Amino acid sequence: KQWYQRRVAITAGIDDMLKKNIRSVHVYCVDNILVKIPDPLFIGCCLERESDCGAKVVSKAHPTEAVGVICICNGKVKVVEYSEISTETAHLTGDNGKLLFSQGNICNHYFTTSFLRKVIENHADDLAFHIAKKKIPTVDDEGKAFVPDKPNGIKMERFVFDVFEFADRFLALEVNRSEEFSPLKNGPGTGKCCPETCREDLSSLHQKWVKAAGGSLSGEGLCEVSPLVSSAGENLSRIVDGKSFTLPLYLDLTETGKTNGFHSKL
Repeated sequence: KQWYQRRVAITAGIDDMLKKNIRSVHVYCVDNILVKIPDPLFIGCCLERESDCGAKVVSKAHPTEAVGVICICNGKVKVVEYSEISTETAHLTGDNGKLLFSQGNICNHYFTTSFLRKVIENHADDLAFHIAKKKIPTVDDEGKAFVPDKPNGIKMERFVFDVFEFADRFLALEVNRSEEFSPLKNGPGTGKCCPETCREDLSSLHQKWVKAAGGSLSGEGLCEVSPLVSSAGENLSRIVDGKSFTLPLYLDLTETGKTNGFHSKL
């Protein structure tokens, strides 16, 4: 019943978009601080190729990186989750020495609304479940609640990218990890995919923008360029060209590059 109600709600939403002549949608995950919203290059590529759907990918950092990989399974495009691929398969390489399954899915997708409508009409019940082993809060023999330190249960999951296999035309666009992928998956202080690494990655990218636009930076600290000023490094020359800045730096519309300021939320 719950799945049926959700299906009805999704259908109504897509039908509303079709009535408003919305041809396509850009879908992205919530935990990637470097996601480009929207990305004209990605959307333009999908439109030019008349793709039903598309996905941005990054080259895996190492064979067992915790990202799904986009591959062809029995002639269909699918995302194989990192928990579903064996260690042996993950390490397979081609004649060039590179990983055979290297295209990491970063959950940044393009879909036409007509394709999504077709999936609901013809394939809603064909979507496969993924098995995820989870640490599920439970109670001990004495009835006391606790969170286990290792997986103790199985969660059945479905993902938005499970519809890829139903596409007649699919596009994968490889992007630069340092410019488009820095996920938040762990808590503070863990040193990997955590708030600190996300802030550093965003700062490194924005420092790159400032330098490319003709500005110079000195000192230590974080750098942030407000999305109201630039969404991908464009139009910064008029603000920073020929100017020197001291970190930490926050560039927004009111400061226009003349005053250094530190964003308290950075």
